[in-house]
Amino acid sequence: MAYKVLYRKYRPSTFSEIVGQEVIVKTLQNSIINDKISHAYLFTGPRGTGKTSTAKVLAKVLNCQNIKNGEACGKCDSCKNFNSSPDILEIDAASNNGVEEIRELRNNISLAPSVSKYKVYIIDEVHMLSSGAFNALLKTLEEPPEHAIFILATTEVYKVPITILSRCQRFDFKKITEEDMSSHLKEICKKEKIDCNDDVIKEIYNLSDGCMRDALSILDQNSKLDGKVTIDELENNYEIVTRKSIDELLDSIKTANVKKTVEIIDTYANNGMNSQKLIKGIIRYLNQIAVDCKLHKINNYDFNKIKKIIMKLNDCYIDARINDNVFDIIKLSFLEEMDEISVSSSEEKVLPKENEEKPKDKSLIDIRINNCFSSANKESLTKIKEIWDEAKKQRINNINLSDYSPIAASDTNIIFTSEDESLANLMNVNATSVEKVVKKLGFPAKVVGISSKKWDELKKEFILNKQKGIKYEYIEEPKKTDKGNKIKEEVNQIFESEIVEIS
Repeated sequence: MAYKVLYRKYRPSTFSEIVGQEVIVKTLQNSIINDKISHAYLFTGPRGTGKTSTAKVLAKVLNCQNIKNGEACGKCDSCKNFNSSPDILEIDAASNNGVEEIRELRNNISLAPSVSKYKVYIIDEVHMLSSGAFNALLKTLEEPPEHAIFILATTEVYKVPITILSRCQRFDFKKITEEDMSSHLKEICKKEKIDCNDDVIKEIYNLSDGCMRDALSILDQNSKLDGKVTIDELENNYEIVTRKSIDELLDSIKTANVKKTVEIIDTYANNGMNSQKLIKGIIRYLNQIAVDCKLHKINNYDFNKIKKIIMKLNDCYIDARINDNVFDIIKLSFLEEMDEISVSSSEEKVLPKENEEKPKDKSLIDIRINNCFSSANKESLTKIKEIWDEAKKQRINNINLSDYSPIAASDTNIIFTSEDESLANLMNVNATSVEKVVKKLGFPAKVVGISSKKWDELKKEFILNKQKGIKYEYIEEPKKTDKGNKIKEEVNQIFESEIVEIS
């Protein structure tokens, strides 16, 4: 017998075999038991979550001659001949999306089923139908014959006209949870005699992103050699971020080893890893560390520092869609936090007394905003606006200065706004380079970037403080520590230019 791949071999044939969609299965079974069957169903959700499989199981049960508790018996003629039944019509809308195909369906739908109780039309990827085809289908859905049932499946429900949606019972399929997928994969591994430990199954789940078909394909492919699947094999065949490599990265950051940190990230870049996939892997791991911190399972990391890094990496994830130098931005995000990520075990944490607020140190961004407000004037803002068109012609580390607008200025500081928070962060990372551009054009000042939303909040606060008579006092920017200068010197040597600002 020819070999059958795992995702086909273990495709559900009964409701009980469908994984991770208990609510949908229960609802469909109850409607069958209570004889409350709809003439049209719409199954929507991510790929590989069981939409088409559930549609086939539903069609099988509807035509079963001996239904028991909402399940097909599997023994009657209808069940045995289900795969070859002329009354079960599966249509791929991706390749049959024209008006003529739907008109042909309409012309044949009035014919009674050949051997079954119902004629079931399963239209896969229904969102691919043309506008004309949807219009042709509409009348059929509105007044179908009693023997016809439609099951529409789609991954992009927003492309389906509301007139179609309103005539269907809609079921939203969700991604398979890690618990459900792990349990199912372990059962298959046992049946197929595949050696696969919990760590490997967890990585397969992460790679599949909740898609059971992808998970089974990965398991199938990597078990071909000797019936054993290892982390090393997954790492060689797929772009995965292993716990070991992330631990090495965190260790290099905690020990302020700039060279090692850059080498690890460069290895990811040189291996052709997708930057968004890398960031997602690191965020997933750091998120678990943050949770363990809150649960007091570990005490060698500070929750707030880990949270701060996760937020910065999230901005990097957004940048990955519009920038080519994302790996450089990832490096800078880690290097900025190099002195802060670790909590020394020898330090005692002094808890504030009850109802006593912790003193908060102002960040460099807050200081620059404060200093701009302390002596902001119209003349300075006019001046920077006059030279900004010339400045926007400059290109800095793939930053498009046209994305920023000067919104407030003093003789010593300039505030720029951008529509996106990630773009504001990108300016702050490269503040030194921006300052060189404006200085060259005759305006030596410190710069800071914020989002338009943040500016609206700050403006309201500024007006309120003015009304209360609260003045903004100039604050000296903190001097860089010897350690910070040493790190900066190492980084600048690695990047072969002074492009890094460490605060």
